[in-house]
Amino acid sequence: MRIIDALLWGEQELNLAQVENPRWDADLLLGHILSLRREQLYLERDQALSSDQEAAYKRLISCRAEREPLQYILKHQEFMGLDFYVDERVLIPRADTEILVEKVLEIKKKWKHSADEAGGGAPPRIADLCTGSGALAISIAHYWPQAEVVGTDLSRSALDVAQFNGERLGVRIKWRQGDFLVPIRGDVWDLIVSNPPYVTQEEYSELAPEIAKEPSMAFLGGVDGLDFYRELAREARSLLKEKGMILVEIGWQQGDSVARLFQQQGFHTRIFQDLGGRDRVVFAR
Repeated sequence: MRIIDALLWGEQELNLAQVENPRWDADLLLGHILSLRREQLYLERDQALSSDQEAAYKRLISCRAEREPLQYILKHQEFMGLDFYVDERVLIPRADTEILVEKVLEIKKKWKHSADEAGGGAPPRIADLCTGSGALAISIAHYWPQAEVVGTDLSRSALDVAQFNGERLGVRIKWRQGDFLVPIRGDVWDLIVSNPPYVTQEEYSELAPEIAKEPSMAFLGGVDGLDFYRELAREARSLLKEKGMILVEIGWQQGDSVARLFQQQGFHTRIFQDLGGRDRVVFAR
């Protein structure tokens, strides 16, 4: 089988399985097997595959046809310009979540200005709840190396992935295991960030088949999807320093509801949109 034959076959198999963007996925999977970039595949389209390469490619196409997420097959996902290892133990980082990190980096600029005026000051203490792969915590620590960052998760196996990613990407982060707010109680924080579970059971049942391959606990947020926000809003004052802040990702229809939960506790709030113009992040101070 030549490279071009393999690509056409893979596209056909994935198309039959109703995989979105079948040619793109077929290209990436064969490129992974051959260690070639996508454009190189077409430059070397007539090159023949070895029997081992062909067998390996067919195995990957079979996995993708069974709706295994492409990121789990390739074992990586790009986020904020960094390469993260991912597997079935963790939620796959999404591009929409990058807006949360970008808002943290806007806070960093103001923080640095205030610290310069004050002649220094203690580094900010930042907690990332439900860290999963560590994408938020690690990205923040990478781009704000002066910050003291703690990442938490209920899942020990998820924290193993996060710690592995932190070591690979050379950042200093403390990891704590426990149920949502439990690992950060008893401390006070300058900033709490989180991409908590916020999908309702009804919404979850209607999501793409690939979603079922990711940890369900990373999605399900109670009957209305707001359980984690309620708990955080109730306890936020005891967890934050006097001028502490919170940034949380939300479902696109949850902006007003989540903001109201924090407003009821005396917080000022703002809602930020993602690149698609949908509500994506709530800021509370």
